[in-house]
Amino acid sequence: MYSQKVELRHLRYFVAVAEELHFGRAAEKLHIAQPPLSQQIRQLERTLGVRLLERNYHTVTLTNVGRVFLEDARRILEQVEHALSRVQDAQQGLVGWLDIGYIKSTSATTIIPDMLAIYRQRFPSVEIRLREVNLQEQLQAIQAQQTQVGFVTCPPKIPAELDSVVVERIPLVAVFAQQHSLASHASVPIRSLINEPFIFCQRQASHFFYDRIIQLCGFSPRITQEVPDIRMQLGLVAANLGISIVPASAAAIRTRGLVYRPLADLDGDDTIETVLAWRRKDIAPVVQEFLAVAREVLEECKNTTIGAEGV
Repeated sequence: MYSQKVELRHLRYFVAVAEELHFGRAAEKLHIAQPPLSQQIRQLERTLGVRLLERNYHTVTLTNVGRVFLEDARRILEQVEHALSRVQDAQQGLVGWLDIGYIKSTSATTIIPDMLAIYRQRFPSVEIRLREVNLQEQLQAIQAQQTQVGFVTCPPKIPAELDSVVVERIPLVAVFAQQHSLASHASVPIRSLINEPFIFCQRQASHFFYDRIIQLCGFSPRITQEVPDIRMQLGLVAANLGISIVPASAAAIRTRGLVYRPLADLDGDDTIETVLAWRRKDIAPVVQEFLAVAREVLEECKNTTIGAEGV
């Protein structure tokens, strides 16, 4: 039975003696005096109730039990060293887990995959665990520490204990089946959609998005279909079962038979925001390193945009 009286120092002392087969050389290797080393080995043998070493005036040899114990002692010390190394790596954000929440409407954007790609390249030993969380639950998941950071589209007021940074501002567009009468227009006035049948994702999962649309459009859409995700939403629109209003980034989800048109009544400020949110007091190194990557990518995008505007 394991005795709590056996400590790591006993294992280190025994391994040193077993490898040198000489108490004097082992003591020098450990930077201790020989008498305390001999005393610690005798104490280890008394605790275990076995003889690990055969000693005489000239030689030190391992007993059969000692050889078995040496193999296990080395393994334990290697595991301890590995654990200590991982602790140091974790302190630097080099290992661990990063739980990221997202919703499907943000998965179609490019800036978020860019952040993840750079982070993965720099921190390959950190396990990234993506968790799909609906719009209603996203901020709650961050507050409850079910996710460490989250990409939140069209957020309500950010809770006081969270910090956030705007990742993207995406314009809203109308989406039609190719055969729809409005599909041939270059842009579509919002008021022309009042009587159209709308297809949206389930309201309980994305009511903030609904509220934003009502705010921008000035009317409550006549919803005839509610579906679980944006792919189904676009599929039903392509089948000409209704129309919808979606972030322009949804066009990256390849669906045949769809036409996206700008909303003529909206100005440049009428957008859907995606923000990166995290707990203000979360000082976990993996979180801080990811935020550093995110800010770097956002700054690069900003500079790229400014450069393009100056051309």
